[in-house]
Amino acid sequence: MDVQDVPGVLQGRLGVGATAALVAVFNQERVMARNEVLNLATERFERRLVEEASKLRVEMAQGFASQLRWMFLFWVSQLGAFAALLAFVRR
Repeated sequence: MDVQDVPGVLQGRLGVGATAALVAVFNQERVMARNEVLNLATERFERRLVEEASKLRVEMAQGFASQLRWMFLFWVSQLGAFAALLAFVRR
């Protein structure tokens, strides 16, 4: 907002200096409010990002554990099949 944007009636009643000071106060408050909103949004975003990253880590760990179980089951069954094949060949 500029001093020229202030209505003439208000500017005439307050005077040029007071109008400029009032506009400066409004501009300063607007900047402070914008920075506060930006900081709150940034904090909220960072908090959500940390939550989602931790959920992803948990899911990856659970997936790895499941995959490890299936690998173990596969290798044990392969060892059993190989042992049965070796026993069959020896007879």
